Amino acid sequence: MTAEIMVEKALKLPKIDLASPDRVATARANRQVCLDHGFFSLINHQVDSGFIKGVFEETRKFFSLPLPDKLKVACNEGYRGYTAMCAETLDPSINSTGDLKEMFSFGPQEGITPQDFLNQWPPKDMQG
Repeated sequence: MTAEIMVEKALKLPKIDLASPDRVATARANRQVCLDHGFFSLINHQVDSGFIKGVFEETRKFFSLPLPDKLKVACNEGYRGYTAMCAETLDPSINSTGDLKEMFSFGPQEGITPQDFLNQWPPKDMQG
Protein backbone atom coordinates (compact mmCIF):
# COMPACT_ATOMS: atom_id res chain seq x y z
CA MET A 1 0.00 0.00 0.00
CA THR A 2 1.42 3.40 -0.95
CA ALA A 3 1.87 6.25 1.51
CA GLU A 4 -0.76 8.29 -0.34
CA ILE A 5 -3.35 5.52 0.01
CA MET A 6 -2.54 5.05 3.70
CA VAL A 7 -2.97 8.78 4.37
CA GLU A 8 -6.17 8.88 2.33
CA LYS A 9 -7.64 5.91 4.18
CA ALA A 10 -6.63 7.25 7.58
CA LEU A 11 -8.19 10.64 6.89
CA LYS A 12 -11.14 9.37 4.82
CA LEU A 13 -10.64 12.25 2.43
CA PRO A 14 -13.46 13.17 0.05
CA LYS A 15 -12.54 12.64 -3.61
CA ILE A 16 -12.88 15.17 -6.42
CA ASP A 17 -12.92 13.51 -9.86
CA LEU A 18 -11.24 15.67 -12.50
CA ALA A 19 -12.37 13.33 -15.31
CA SER A 20 -15.96 14.46 -14.99
CA PRO A 21 -17.15 16.26 -18.14
CA ASP A 22 -19.36 18.53 -16.01
CA ARG A 23 -16.89 21.21 -14.94
CA VAL A 24 -19.52 23.29 -13.15
CA ALA A 25 -20.60 20.32 -11.02
CA THR A 26 -16.95 19.52 -10.28
CA ALA A 27 -16.31 23.11 -9.21
CA ARG A 28 -19.40 23.09 -6.97
CA ALA A 29 -18.36 19.77 -5.43
CA ASN A 30 -14.87 21.13 -4.84
CA ARG A 31 -16.27 24.23 -3.14
CA GLN A 32 -18.55 22.18 -0.91
CA VAL A 33 -15.78 19.78 0.09
CA CYS A 34 -13.56 22.76 0.98
CA LEU A 35 -16.33 24.27 3.11
CA ASP A 36 -17.24 20.98 4.82
CA HIS A 37 -13.85 19.30 5.21
CA GLY A 38 -11.05 21.65 4.21
CA PHE A 39 -9.11 18.86 2.48
CA PHE A 40 -9.73 16.52 -0.42
CA SER A 41 -8.08 14.01 -2.71
CA LEU A 42 -8.00 14.49 -6.48
CA ILE A 43 -8.58 11.49 -8.72
CA ASN A 44 -8.15 11.18 -12.49
CA HIS A 45 -5.74 14.14 -12.46
CA GLN A 46 -3.22 12.60 -14.89
CA VAL A 47 -0.23 13.45 -12.69
CA ASP A 48 2.30 10.62 -12.82
CA SER A 49 2.22 8.49 -9.65
CA GLY A 50 6.03 8.27 -9.66
CA PHE A 51 6.23 12.05 -9.57
CA ILE A 52 3.76 12.18 -6.67
CA LYS A 53 5.73 9.54 -4.78
CA GLY A 54 8.93 11.57 -5.31
CA VAL A 55 7.30 14.74 -4.01
CA PHE A 56 6.06 12.91 -0.89
CA GLU A 57 9.58 11.54 -0.29
CA GLU A 58 11.30 14.92 -0.71
CA THR A 59 8.70 16.52 1.56
CA ARG A 60 9.29 13.87 4.22
CA LYS A 61 13.06 14.42 4.01
CA PHE A 62 12.79 18.20 4.35
CA PHE A 63 10.35 18.24 7.26
CA SER A 64 12.46 15.60 9.07
CA LEU A 65 15.44 17.97 9.16
CA PRO A 66 16.36 19.69 12.45
CA LEU A 67 14.71 23.10 12.89
CA PRO A 68 17.97 25.10 12.49
CA ASP A 69 18.48 23.53 9.06
CA LYS A 70 14.93 24.30 7.94
CA LEU A 71 15.30 27.89 9.14
CA LYS A 72 18.18 28.38 6.69
CA VAL A 73 15.46 28.81 4.07
CA ALA A 74 13.02 30.77 6.26
CA CYS A 75 10.13 32.44 4.47
CA ASN A 76 11.14 35.72 2.84
CA GLU A 77 9.11 38.91 2.31
CA GLY A 78 7.70 37.31 -0.83
CA TYR A 79 6.25 34.47 1.26
CA ARG A 80 8.56 31.85 -0.25
CA GLY A 81 10.40 29.42 1.97
CA TYR A 82 9.94 27.64 5.30
CA THR A 83 7.57 28.70 8.09
CA ALA A 84 7.98 27.00 11.47
CA MET A 85 5.33 25.48 13.71
CA CYS A 86 3.32 28.16 15.57
CA ALA A 87 5.07 30.97 13.65
CA GLU A 88 1.80 32.20 12.13
CA THR A 89 -1.57 32.94 13.63
CA LEU A 90 -4.19 33.14 10.90
CA ASP A 91 -6.93 34.00 13.40
CA PRO A 92 -5.43 36.24 16.11
CA SER A 93 -8.86 36.67 17.72
CA ILE A 94 -8.59 33.23 19.31
CA ASN A 95 -5.45 34.18 21.29
CA SER A 96 -3.62 31.04 20.31
CA THR A 97 0.11 30.46 20.55
CA GLY A 98 0.14 30.04 16.79
CA ASP A 99 -1.11 27.70 14.13
CA LEU A 100 -0.16 24.05 14.53
CA LYS A 101 1.43 23.75 11.11
CA GLU A 102 4.76 24.10 9.44
CA MET A 103 4.99 24.76 5.74
CA PHE A 104 7.25 25.34 2.79
CA SER A 105 5.93 27.81 0.20
CA PHE A 106 7.09 28.30 -3.37
CA GLY A 107 5.65 29.58 -6.62
CA PRO A 108 6.22 29.84 -10.36
CA GLN A 109 9.61 31.18 -11.44
CA GLU A 110 8.77 32.12 -15.01
CA GLY A 111 8.89 35.82 -15.75
CA ILE A 112 9.99 37.00 -12.31
CA THR A 113 13.15 38.76 -11.19
CA PRO A 114 15.10 38.49 -7.92
CA GLN A 115 13.22 41.58 -6.74
CA ASP A 116 10.03 39.51 -7.04
CA PHE A 117 11.36 37.12 -4.35
CA LEU A 118 12.64 33.98 -5.99
CA ASN A 119 11.93 30.56 -4.56
CA GLN A 120 14.28 29.38 -1.85
CA TRP A 121 15.52 25.81 -1.90
CA PRO A 122 17.53 23.90 0.67
CA PRO A 123 21.23 23.65 -0.19
CA LYS A 124 22.26 20.39 -1.88
CA ASP A 125 24.11 19.27 1.27
CA MET A 126 20.81 19.40 3.21
CA GLN A 127 18.96 17.29 0.67
CA GLY A 128 18.96 13.56 1.40
